[in-house]
Amino acid sequence: MHGLSQRIIDYIAELMPLYTFQFADGHDCALSLVDGTLLMPVNESGNGREEGWVAVLWQGDAHRRSEVPGPLLAYQAALRCAELHGIGRTSAEVGAHRHILLTRLSEICGELVHIEMATRL
Repeated sequence: MHGLSQRIIDYIAELMPLYTFQFADGHDCALSLVDGTLLMPVNESGNGREEGWVAVLWQGDAHRRSEVPGPLLAYQAALRCAELHGIGRTSAEVGAHRHILLTRLSEICGELVHIEMATRL
């Protein structure tokens, strides 16, 4: 899978040490190192326009599956990652790291980045 959903999953999986890459059910996924939640791409090839939906398997349990907007999930993950990496750093350093992460997310998601996200860039 190479669509927006997969690009969002790849972005989240790079947010170490909160997430890592995991191959599951024939897909490249993101695995939460905090609670074992597995994030999988959703195939949106049948839709006229990709929205970047992501399947969330809570604690990796396929019976506890939700589908959520990937850009919003990635935004929250990026903020948590910037906070974690900011421990012991100045607020300017944390802000700079957050800006880098959110700029990259904006490049991936384009106009799907929520207006509240864009104001923080």
